Amino acid sequence: MPKRSVVLKAIEVKRLSAKGRHSVGGAEGLSLNITDTGARSWILRVMVNGKRRHIGLGAFDYVTLAEARELAREMRKKIAAGIDPVEERKVAKLAARAERRQGLVFADAFEKYFTEKLESELRNPKHRAQWRSTLTTYAYPFIGDKPVEQITVEDVLAVLTPIWTTKTETASRVRQRIERVFD
Repeated sequence: MPKRSVVLKAIEVKRLSAKGRHSVGGAEGLSLNITDTGARSWILRVMVNGKRRHIGLGAFDYVTLAEARELAREMRKKIAAGIDPVEERKVAKLAARAERRQGLVFADAFEKYFTEKLESELRNPKHRAQWRSTLTTYAYPFIGDKPVEQITVEDVLAVLTPIWTTKTETASRVRQRIERVFD
């Protein structure tokens, strides 16, 4: 039988400062992890399907000791019911990402990427103009109004095939730019 840890009070947990993992008790496997930089987070150490898992429960500043204990208990209940909480989180993240992208056409995705990332990244106005020009000239006629989740390899090939032999460098750049918009 595993050793039971002493149940610490909130003030005792707050006073912990040594780096490493500190068992706080109150929920089996719950500990406070303190990194070299002093960052603190709640970790639940459990066995799921024969594998050891370290499940993050949140940052110390945002999740109280009581909330961390409750989250740990909930996670243990899910594990007992045969649910892997880590896999459940991954599925939820993928579903949320797919929901955000649903209905987003390539032209809108490019505009969003361009305003959020490229305008600050590309300082040279000529490069910004080249990005916009190559995609509007070569990609928009084929995939500009197509939803991002429906664009296939064949669609990208339809963009690149007409220019691949005559404008190899341009085709290579268009391909790279399409990939970055997708990413």
